[in-house]
Amino acid sequence: MDIWILQALENIRNPFLDAFFAVFTALGEEMIIAAIIAVVYICFHKRTGEQALLTVMCASCVTAGIKSAVRRNRPYVAGDVSRVDIDNALVSTADLDADMSFPSGHATATSGFFATLAARFRKPLVIILCTLFTLLVMTSRVYLGVHYPSDVLAGLLIGAGIAILWQLVYWKAYGARLYIYLAFALLTIPLLFIGRTATHSMFQVSAITLATALGLLIENKFIRFSDTKNWGCRILRLVITGLVAVIPFALLSLLPEGEWFSFLKYFATIFVTITFVPFLIKKLEI
Repeated sequence: MDIWILQALENIRNPFLDAFFAVFTALGEEMIIAAIIAVVYICFHKRTGEQALLTVMCASCVTAGIKSAVRRNRPYVAGDVSRVDIDNALVSTADLDADMSFPSGHATATSGFFATLAARFRKPLVIILCTLFTLLVMTSRVYLGVHYPSDVLAGLLIGAGIAILWQLVYWKAYGARLYIYLAFALLTIPLLFIGRTATHSMFQVSAITLATALGLLIENKFIRFSDTKNWGCRILRLVITGLVAVIPFALLSLLPEGEWFSFLKYFATIFVTITFVPFLIKKLEI
């Protein structure tokens, strides 16, 4: 069934569909989803952004761990289908790890994020749009030939499943949520010392998860910034967030190559951003 669906989509490829699905693959990029969550958290609705962040990071950790352990070749590597060659600033099919097909990170992050939104708002239109967007991102990965249908289905189950779990945590154990998240983040550390799972993506996702766990705990205990409905403040918050994130990332990019240096770069950048930005928002009253 996997190969039949792949080849069926390959047979209908054309320039319009190539561009159409490239857009949805770009919008489903894990970093794009992370940026959207950051905007929601800082500028619009803190609690929704926080829950989406915890959901997507936990789901991404699970997916990164499974990817590293399973090492399934991508369909175009296995010779089951060709891939659509795209290589631009937003999305690329040219530099993917050949044996990291299962599960799909795009499907995981997208389903986790939109399942959280659907669970939070519970309105028919929101649920329909979230479902449609998730399915389009999943289809884009199969259409482009970089994932099997079973890869995106597994990503969907992981993302949506963890979204449900976090919805339950926020409902039943809200006060303990950040400690639960920290415990989950700490569980990723041993994977960095096991040869098979010590991949670049595992180092990256572990660093981000640990940094957000510690940063959110500090923010929740000592800072506690509030939402704003003022668009001027929202724009100013967004500018501050961009500046605070770029400076440490640029400086730490001067570090030597290596997974632990990469871990330090992502950890420090995210930790500084998630603590210092709320501090400035509170102090400047924006």
